[in-house]
Amino acid sequence: MLWVINAMIDLHVHTTYSSDGQYSPEEIVPLAACRGVQTLAFCDHMDFCAVPEGLDAARAGNIELFSGIEISAAFKGREYHLICYGFDPNDSRILEFIDCSLRGIWQGIPAIIGRFREMGFLLDEDDITGWGKSVPTGVTFLNALEKRNPHDPRILRYTRGDRSDSPYLNFYQDFSRAGIGETVSSGLPDLVQTLHDVGPCGILVLAHPGGMDRASLKELKSHGIQGIEVYSTHHGPAVTEYLAGIAESLGLLVSAGSDFHGERIKPDIRLGDVPGQPDAALIEAIREKMSVWQ
Repeated sequence: MLWVINAMIDLHVHTTYSSDGQYSPEEIVPLAACRGVQTLAFCDHMDFCAVPEGLDAARAGNIELFSGIEISAAFKGREYHLICYGFDPNDSRILEFIDCSLRGIWQGIPAIIGRFREMGFLLDEDDITGWGKSVPTGVTFLNALEKRNPHDPRILRYTRGDRSDSPYLNFYQDFSRAGIGETVSSGLPDLVQTLHDVGPCGILVLAHPGGMDRASLKELKSHGIQGIEVYSTHHGPAVTEYLAGIAESLGLLVSAGSDFHGERIKPDIRLGDVPGQPDAALIEAIREKMSVWQ
């Protein structure tokens, strides 16, 4: 795949306020400048504490920063990620939504631990809650399992073996296919209800939807989705072309983001590695939303 280097806009960046983010907000701003990124958005998992910190750093670094949050939600039995852009970090509606959703997600941790135990792993709740911030991720689970099962050959595949090139992402994808993903999604907020709950707060974009069918995307648009992340490091050329066509046919805005976490988490993804750029209309919609509270 031929990636566009030094992309000027990256609307999907994670900080240390995600349990799988490597760099602080203050560290990412100069990284963005070095990479030629002029506009970016912090989209941490169910957490937006990076936004106030990042805004000060961005102003000093002459970088445009959008508020963003990546919300994990369930739709038709699967986990999907929704990004809300341009919201006011002091908006009580999104604060209450995140607080309520996090309680529900962490209440589902015992069921996830139970699935890992059924697979023969040693794992306790204290092992999970002691890692990271916000919602548990592949980093959370792999670190906890490695702590208790360091010599298990299934774990060694990710720490030293054939899946160690991108251990956390590979682990999460592999074990999601093995049934853990269904258990995780059962504790997530419903995506349709989420759209109605946070819709008034910001601009809603479905992150890296992959090959989601047109009927589902049309249904989600009817509930408030305004755009889809067409350009993503999760998508190959065929999926990108498919999503671009869907966006045009449904009148959805096109977004673009690297899903940068840092080289320790996703070694092959650099800040600004985006194979395309978002619609100008999306950028203007986010700017207009932020102008209300900035």
